[in-house]
Order: sequence, then structure tokens, then C-alpha cells
Amino acid sequence: MYSNTEMKLQLSGLLFLFFLFLLVSMISAVAAVNLITRKVVSSTLDQVFQAEIDNATLVWPDSLATTLDYVPDGARADGPRDLAALQPDRPRHVRALYATGWTAGHSPRMKEFIDLVRETELNSMVIEIKDDLGEISYVSGVPLAVSIGASVRKIGDLKRVLEELHDSGVYPIARLVVFKDPHLAAACPDLAICDSSGKPWRDERGIMWTDPRKREVWQYNLAIAREAARAGFREIQFDYVRFPDNAALARTNNDPDVEGGSRVDAIVDFLAYARRELEPYKVVVTADVFGIVCSSRSDMGIGQTLEEMAVHVDYLAPMVYPSHYRKGEYGIENPNVAPRETVRRSLSDAQARLAQSQAGARIIPWLQDFSLGHTYTASEVRAQIGAARECGVYEFMLWNPRNVYTAGALGCPDPEDVYRTKPQLGPFPEDAALLLEEPEPVGRWKAVPLLHRLDAPWPEGL
Repeated sequence: MYSNTEMKLQLSGLLFLFFLFLLVSMISAVAAVNLITRKVVSSTLDQVFQAEIDNATLVWPDSLATTLDYVPDGARADGPRDLAALQPDRPRHVRALYATGWTAGHSPRMKEFIDLVRETELNSMVIEIKDDLGEISYVSGVPLAVSIGASVRKIGDLKRVLEELHDSGVYPIARLVVFKDPHLAAACPDLAICDSSGKPWRDERGIMWTDPRKREVWQYNLAIAREAARAGFREIQFDYVRFPDNAALARTNNDPDVEGGSRVDAIVDFLAYARRELEPYKVVVTADVFGIVCSSRSDMGIGQTLEEMAVHVDYLAPMVYPSHYRKGEYGIENPNVAPRETVRRSLSDAQARLAQSQAGARIIPWLQDFSLGHTYTASEVRAQIGAARECGVYEFMLWNPRNVYTAGALGCPDPEDVYRTKPQLGPFPEDAALLLEEPEPVGRWKAVPLLHRLDAPWPEGL
């Protein structure tokens, strides 16, 4: 028989072992959840990696003419804006990294990103709010987005994320993919871009695009942009503001008799409409373009022309990734292994053309911080930053689809950013900004009349 003292000791020992087991189990569970989360995020990024890389790739076929019978309309002009007055809290020179919706919604990763920004010359972050699958990264209240199920809750609490950026002095930029939207195109086939047979067109991966000439598509994307501005983003960056880079489709989609007129008209008029509609929020408006747009004098079949687009945005963001230039481009044997020279040639062309046109837009390039065909280290990334500065461009954004960045390529914090006013979160206009007015065309065609409130039911099929 055991004495009472011995029984108490044994019971205490068993309780200790039990609680120790619970503690170890909890620690293991937390570790497993973090590991699974990282695996899921990594797997998701791997799936979209090639699609994102392809965003900046364009191979212009010899069989398709490289010039268009298009004369820029001198009457088009929004003109340059005073960005210091428009956005007093914007860094004088934005230096940003890109975060996917999954990264932005994962607190440990965001903490790493914010720390990286605060410890280096970076001062801003580009967050993906709508990707090239048509998925919105947060729970959107836009009725059409709700009805087609476009929201994927990658960011559980967008307000909290923006408050963290605000408190850390990080300037927030929203990246919004516009016309490559297979989700909207599948849900509303009448808004999809069509081939010569009139059927919805699909790329080599079977992905549908929306038609850049459809004003309903404009309004849908602007409703999301407004929502982002109300949430606290101080800059809206439009990506995939173009037609698909497909030669056969390009021949089909430049008929001036077709609704919407030429490709160039459609893209330029969308940007003019977007900036006007975002005016109440006083946000900076940026449009991403192919890197080769800096030097090409044609629209390359996608509707992007440097001078025309520059009239209606505050910034143009060419994706001057050296890995995406063909061998021999600019007379460089292999642009991928010559990042400084490649970026310098591209940005010097852009700067010269914009200075001549006096369109008003500035250049902020997307620079390569990933490896594709050639290993990129801190040296290659730094070479691109240096090349941009040699062209008088002191702003840049770093792109890595997997969100893994080379800290060694970045300089020390800029003292100017330490004393900069923190990004503001509001207040912003509410009811008045909900009205989506009829787009005003600035090109050679008229928009289809459409007046609709976001808080009213959408028409059937939309």
C-alpha cells in the first residue's frame, strides 16, 4: 500500500507529465500550422510564377506589321498634376517591393516585409488587391464581385494591414490587374474578348480575358479601385492595361468600325476615365507597361503607346526585366547578363520620349529581383538601380513573384523618409464617390451610355 504522501507525489508527477505533453503538443501544432501555411503559400506562388513572368514578355512576330495607321489626337490632355499637393505624404522617391495577397494576409511574412522596408532604403509596398486570375484579395463589397464570387480571402483584415503600414510609415500602393480577368470573363461571357469567329478567346493556357473596350469592365475595375482608395491605399497601380499579346487577335481587335475603335483608343480612354473617376480620392494613378514600350513606336498589338498613355496617368511603370528582352535587343548580345546596360538603354529611351512629348507622367520602373536563365544576386539587382539613377530615375519597384527579395542589394534608410509625414488613411468621400458615371471618351468613339450606382442591383447578366 502507498502512503498518502507517496500517492500525492505520484499524482503530481502524472499531472506534470500530462501538462508537459499538452505543452509539447501545442508547440508542435503551431509549428505544423506555420509550416503548412508556408507550403500552401509557396505552392500557390509556384503555380502563378510562370504566368506572372509572362506578364512582361512579348515576342513580336515578323508577320505582323509593327506600325499602325493611328495618329495621336493632340486634343487629348489631362496634363501633369502636382503630386506634392495631391499626396503630401507620398515619398519624394518611391522605392517599393511587391507583395502578393497571400503575403499581405500572412502576419509573420508582413512583419518581415515591414522590417525590410524600415531597415533599408525602401519606403513603400505594392500590395496585390486583384490578380490575373480575377481574384480579389480581400472580401469585396462591390455587388458584381459578390455575385460572381470574385473574392478570395487572402487578406483577412485589410484595415489592420493598412494600419500596420501606416504606423510603420510604409506608403501603400494597390496593384489591380485590369483586363486579364478570366473570372469575370467566364461569369459574364458578353464581357470577354472574342476571336474572329465571335467566340470568347482563350490564350495558350485556356485563360479568357475581358474586352478592354467594354465600359462595364471599366466600371467593375474602377469600383474595386475606389474601394481600395476608401480602405486607405494612397496609390492605384493598374496592371495588364492592355490587349492580349497575340498576333492573330491583334489583327481582329484593331477595326475602327468595331465597338470601341482601335486598341490604342480603348486603353487610353480607359486610363482617362479611371483618373477622372478616382479624382475625389486624390490618389496617384500608375499604369504598368511592357519594358519594350519604352523604345517601341508602335502599340505592338496590345494597345500600349508611351506618349498616349502618359497623358492620363501620373506614373508609367515599365517592366524592364533584363531576362525578358530578346537576345540582340539594343545591340546587346544577351540582355539578361547585362542588366545595367539593358535597363539604362530602355529607361533612357523612355525619358527622352516623355521629355519631348511633355505629357507629364513620370517613370517608375519595375526591376528584376528573380532569376530566369541567369542567376541574379545583389550585384545584378544593384546594377539595375544604378542604371535607373544614371537616367535620372530615382524611384523603383522590385519584382519577385515568390516575394523573396535580396536585402543585400538595398542601401541604408533615407533620412528624408524618417521625417516624412506618415501615410494617411482618410477621411475619403463616401456617397458621392459611389456613383459610376458614364465614361467620357477622349478618343474617336463614343461610349455606351450607362449610369449605375454601386449600391443598386446590377442588370441581368452583369
